[in-house]
Amino acid sequence: MKNNARLLKNVIVLGLGSAISKLTVLLMIPLYTASLTPAAFGTVDILINTAVLLLPFVSISAPEAVFRFAAGGYSEGEVLAVGRRMLLFGSFLLLFALPVLGLFDIFRPYLLYLFFYVLFSVIHSYAAHVLRARGQYGLYTVQQVFCTLLTVSLAFLFLPVLGLGERGYLMSIFLADAVTALILCVYLGRERAGKVRDTSQLLRPMLRYALPLIPTATLWWVLSACDHYILLAYRGEAAIGLYAAAGKLPALLTFAASIFLEAWHFAAIRESEERKGVLFEKIYAVFLPAMILLTLTLILCSPLFVQRLFAFDFSEAALYVPLLSVASLFSALSSFLGSVYLVKLRSGASLVSVLVGAAVNLTLDFLWIPSQGALGAMMATLASYMTIFLWRAVHCHRIMPFTQHLGKLTLSTLFLLGVAYLTMMEHLEAVPWLILPTILPFWRELYDTARLFIQFCRRFLHISTKKEKRS
Repeated sequence: MKNNARLLKNVIVLGLGSAISKLTVLLMIPLYTASLTPAAFGTVDILINTAVLLLPFVSISAPEAVFRFAAGGYSEGEVLAVGRRMLLFGSFLLLFALPVLGLFDIFRPYLLYLFFYVLFSVIHSYAAHVLRARGQYGLYTVQQVFCTLLTVSLAFLFLPVLGLGERGYLMSIFLADAVTALILCVYLGRERAGKVRDTSQLLRPMLRYALPLIPTATLWWVLSACDHYILLAYRGEAAIGLYAAAGKLPALLTFAASIFLEAWHFAAIRESEERKGVLFEKIYAVFLPAMILLTLTLILCSPLFVQRLFAFDFSEAALYVPLLSVASLFSALSSFLGSVYLVKLRSGASLVSVLVGAAVNLTLDFLWIPSQGALGAMMATLASYMTIFLWRAVHCHRIMPFTQHLGKLTLSTLFLLGVAYLTMMEHLEAVPWLILPTILPFWRELYDTARLFIQFCRRFLHISTKKEKRS
């Protein structure tokens, strides 16, 4: 109960800050869609997805390695020294990548913006992962909210006031990252440890863990962004703009999952080896039905969200949200199973699972997008995330056996796909008949989750009352 309460506390701390950040960004969608045409939004989407592709190469996965090894009990000073060496080497790779990107017309006007976008994002991520490794989730949340609010403030200045278009969109993000990273580096520099011993012995295991994460991140990028480039080739920038805008809503699900997983990874690493399987089973029994319920809610509310948040030119995006939401569900579930690989230092196994999913995604993209457009991209994305989940479900059970509720998940998914299809076809009168069957298989798990949350609230209020009496 103590471990569960600590985990829930970290999730709530992260959730409050992240909810503020994501809600703020969500409310910015009307500004973005009003300030940018679908074609301009498509250009921005291509630029950002290209930057995301460069991130793991430039960082050499140093932030993830620093978190895993520092949180796992290794000397923080030595871990950070190795991490800085990795970042320095990765920065040189970025300089070599820019001339290559300059060969393409769509990137040539924005090379400097891409350079700063990637560089400051990497530095910010590195500093933030150090806070996570220390368990300083309060400060981690504060810096996240600060960066988001600064991004929003700069977006209002650069888009409607100065009218900088795509450049203003990019500048608002990388300048906010730069300021936040600078503040964090000053803070971390003040607490720097004494003289660090030879780090050659630590460099090898950190690289052994980090290097497979680079192709893994690249393949995740293939899963999430490759269809955008294929759409660009067959349907043009406007089609990408609509598809990218629709993806902003299902991103709420992966965002919600990431809040939980950031706290969960810290707890899973710190748990004793003999209790890890039991803890995974308990937490997954909470995570799985909660994500299904969130997915169902998002699908039901998607027509209203698109109507209220998107400009009229983007109204067609409502067609894409339901299936993308189901795809995001399986992406989140796959990420949870990926924490088994994190705990067991099996980054190579994680790479294999994503490789299989990327192969499925690319094959189906080239088969379906030429004839079906964005609908084909959606179906390919859903199929690939389901493939990764099933692969990991089987493999993770061999590494760390725990109950995964695959039968219940299959039943709920079938009804969830029914809800998504009816919502896409605007047959909303039939949707209520499928809501209860979707969540019914997990009624006991949802009840246990609610009971755990109530217990935590009572315990938290009891502690708060004690502190008030003492003061």
